[in-house]
Amino acid sequence: MSILLTLHNHRFRLCGIKITELPANTLLFASEEQEDMPCETPVERTFDYHFVEELPAPPTDGDGSGWVPTFARYNITIWRRGQEERRMLAVNSPADAYAVYEETSATHADIWVLERIRQRLCIDTTFTSTLSMERHLARHGIYIFHCANMLHDGKSILLSGPSGAGKSTHAELWCRHVEGTRVVNGDRSLICRKSDGTYVTDGWPVCGSSGICHNEQHPLGAIVFIEQTPGNQVLPEGLLPHFRRFFAQLTVNHWDTAVTNEAADWAMGLCAQVPILTYGCSMAPDAPQPLRQALSELL
Repeated sequence: MSILLTLHNHRFRLCGIKITELPANTLLFASEEQEDMPCETPVERTFDYHFVEELPAPPTDGDGSGWVPTFARYNITIWRRGQEERRMLAVNSPADAYAVYEETSATHADIWVLERIRQRLCIDTTFTSTLSMERHLARHGIYIFHCANMLHDGKSILLSGPSGAGKSTHAELWCRHVEGTRVVNGDRSLICRKSDGTYVTDGWPVCGSSGICHNEQHPLGAIVFIEQTPGNQVLPEGLLPHFRRFFAQLTVNHWDTAVTNEAADWAMGLCAQVPILTYGCSMAPDAPQPLRQALSELL
């Protein structure tokens, strides 16, 4: 039986894998497909999983496959063939590759996974990496943003910054000291631009060490870049620094120039429209209050 995975109203079909093998957070976005299930939302792409003892050999020059090597890093190797993409996924080097993702058409992809790491698919990041989902969502102007998604007064306040900046700690302070605040996701969120030009946040099935993950959609209120400072204050920064900070925390396939340019245009449009602050704070119990005041004047 196939599985339907729905992310911000986009539906994907997973075949060859059991729903019991999916990570717990992914189950919030998935359901087993039934024959009599209504089809208001068409399936955008089908992913066929194949569990194998040995991964398919990488393409080589002259093998007739048409795959052209495009990008290589210790944990990922990319080939392109027209608009299609092939990926080999690894941990520390190509020698320990665990999966191969290969698009065969505009609506289908095969995914080969080593049988010996099958049980590791229950890990959020391992499973989502096999789907290359950021690639498919970007086609619709939907991007994965590294942040703590905090809901306050019915709007998402996204606390962002590099790892260790204190976004999760600051979100916890809000939950303890600011009434009516809770965390929707502790580490990632989808940001989507609606047809009316406004932005919303949506669930994403990866939440890092926070363990907080909800499949919810909310209006995007503001983005706040957290810095640790002795006091608590909004730091003066303009549009360009905010754009650079924002773009650095988006998941973008930088080996694809066209995709990167589209993401940059999308990000600049958001930065020009959505309130963005840089906030220096001490992580003391009173740290949320100056930010709360600043946000109340903007929203």
